[in-house]
Order: sequence, then structure tokens, then C-alpha cells
Amino acid sequence: MPPTFPTFSAALGVYVDKNDDAQKTQIPTTSTISATSPATPMNPIVIQMPFQYPYSNQPSHLNLSNVSTHPKSPELPSINEFLFNLDQKYKCDNVYSQFENAFSEEEITVNAIKDLSDEQMVKLGIVKIGWQKNIKQAAQRY
Repeated sequence: MPPTFPTFSAALGVYVDKNDDAQKTQIPTTSTISATSPATPMNPIVIQMPFQYPYSNQPSHLNLSNVSTHPKSPELPSINEFLFNLDQKYKCDNVYSQFENAFSEEEITVNAIKDLSDEQMVKLGIVKIGWQKNIKQAAQRY
């Protein structure tokens, strides 16, 4: 479980430990501050550090520098592989693979399929709405 940090509750005017709701620390308000302090309201700034922060309680042997923040997209298949996989997924006999030549003639790659309009899909010969939806949905991965 990652460490938790105190969080300020603006509604209650207290710091709250998320692990222990009973543990609350009252912050001073303008009425409890001495008369020599300015009479401006206190607006505390609370910063909650992420778990990777170098001073957190994480073990020092963890190296987070090589962790990618962007998920790696799968390798781009060829049109032939992509359409064959759709035939396999939907247990069809050459329903999607029949469009391989149309995609190849127009030089459309798998990562460009998701941007095709319905009109363009019809021009490629994909006239059934279900086929269009299945192809576009599968292409969203790339």
C-alpha cells in the first residue's frame, strides 16, 4: 500500500489522515491568532506528493527512471494479418479478408483505418454497418 499524506479538509478546517478519520488536527483560524498578526484569512496551500517522490517511504532499490508514462502501442500488423485476425475473432470465412485488395490499392495502413469515414468505407466495398464498426473498433488499438 503506498504511503498516504495528510490532506486538508476545507469544509472542516482540519488536516485529515486518510487512514484514520479520528486523527484530525485543528489549524489555527484568524480568531485564535494573536493580535499582532495580520487580520487576513488563512488560505493554506496543501501539496500532496506523488508516491514516486524521492523522499517518500519507497524502497531505495526501486528505479523508477525507466518506467514509461506512455503505454506502448502494439506492433502494427499488415492489412492481411489485421483482416485475417478479424475473420478469426468473429468466426467468419473470409468476410473481412476479402477487403485486403481494396485497402492495399488505396495504400491504407491499419493505423489509418480508424480515421476513415463511413463513405470511404463504402467506397472500399465495406457496405455493412456491422463490418465497418468491427473494423474501426479493432483498428483503435493502433
